[in-house]
Amino acid sequence: MVKHIVMWKVTDHEVHGTKKEILNKMKQQLEGLKGQIEGLIDVEVGFNFNPADAAYDIALYSVLESKEALEGYQKHPKHLEVANHLVRQVAIKRVVVDYEI
Repeated sequence: MVKHIVMWKVTDHEVHGTKKEILNKMKQQLEGLKGQIEGLIDVEVGFNFNPADAAYDIALYSVLESKEALEGYQKHPKHLEVANHLVRQVAIKRVVVDYEI
């Protein structure tokens, strides 16, 4: 089993709206991938409430069956749709960690 965790800092966007609107869109679209991609077991998206400058705005916590499932997820058209048409347009910083349990 693989855990895939990503955090982003985002900013207002002329097409996607305010930061709050963007965070809600990201949550809805990322969590909407559950049940749509083989090997993706669980997805959870949460908003940060920590006011520190080092804190990120939003976190994705996902569980996948294997490293191969993670590779498939990252190349899947439904994932790429969310990544390319929303997340990459609004993200100003991103960190990620993948680990196997």
